[in-house]
Order: sequence, then structure tokens, then C-alpha cells
Amino acid sequence: MSQLRITGGIFKGRNIALPDTGEARFTSSKVREALFHILGDVKGARVLDLFAGSGSFTIEALSRGASSATCVEMDRNAARILKKNIASLSLNSCCHVLVTDVVYAIPFLYKKASLYDIVFMDPPYERGYIGVVMSLLERYKVYNDDTPIVLEHSKRETLTSEDTGKWHTWRSRRYGDTVITVLSAGQLLSKGALNEEEGGSLSGVL
Repeated sequence: MSQLRITGGIFKGRNIALPDTGEARFTSSKVREALFHILGDVKGARVLDLFAGSGSFTIEALSRGASSATCVEMDRNAARILKKNIASLSLNSCCHVLVTDVVYAIPFLYKKASLYDIVFMDPPYERGYIGVVMSLLERYKVYNDDTPIVLEHSKRETLTSEDTGKWHTWRSRRYGDTVITVLSAGQLLSKGALNEEEGGSLSGVL
């Protein structure tokens, strides 16, 4: 079974398992390092991880001090590996896994009055998921106005106004085939929600 290494925090250097599937993609360690440089201090943050896969983003965030996380993963094999990774690091008490489609999970969390400080989503590339999910997030507010909405997508996917709707685009960075775009419902910089450094080294991470 393939493994992925955590890049920072209390679990830095620990490996987590990856699902054995030809379709799944996994965020490289260099992209994760760049992403958390952009996000800055995540201590105490409540995280929503959509299309969570193996849980690498969630575990990285919890390792770096996030207080809790909700992971949404529809694929049962991936969810099984995700739960195994969480248990192996004794994170069961602060991480909840929903084995369901994102389109059902978001309204469910809204009804529970869940609010998150960081929303991350890494859907399958080039399948039109981003616009659908952003529309759901616009309808069901499970975040604060200054919550960064972090999208990982292919460089071949150009986000249109139909995809992003009312959202403010705070930053977009390309790393090889991967693009990280950060959106928000309000003005992120007003509360210093993200690292303000442009960090020229970020664009050259890969």
C-alpha cells in the first residue's frame, strides 16, 4: 500500500496510507507545504474537508494545530483508509468522517448549524464539480465571512464567474499541473486570515 508523509506539526514525518486506486489523486507534500504557508497559523481552526480521500489535508491541519475536522468522502474504500489513518494517529475524538456525497453532506451540516474556519476541496479534476459545490456553499452557509475556501484543481480548469459566483478570489497559484485557488465570502485580509506574504518561492515550489 502506498503512503504519504505529513510535512509539518506534531505528526511531521509520519506516514499515512493511501487507497489503492488508479483514479484517486493525492496532493504532493510540496503542494501541501505551499498551501499551509498561504494559510498561515491554523491553530484552533475548525476544518471542513470535501472529497477528503486519504485525509492528507485534514491530518496535516490537525497536526499543525487545527482543533477539529469534518471529512466528507463518498468512496467507501477511500473512507475506510481515511478512518484507519485517523485512528492510527489517535485523532478520532477531533475528526468526524461522513461517508456520503458532498451534495448531501453540505445541507446536512447546514442543518446541524456547523460553522467552519477553513473549507478545503479537492474534487476529481475536470468533471465540473467545482461549480456545483460552490453553488451549494453559497446556498448553505457552513462558514464564516472570512473563512478561506481552498480549491485544488487542474491547470486545465479555468474558473468562470459561474463557478465562483459571489466569491472573492484572494489568491491563485500554480504548482505543475495543480492550481490552488483561495476564495472567500468576505474580505480575508480585513482579519488577516491568510499569510500576507506573496512569497515568490511559492510559485517555484514544484
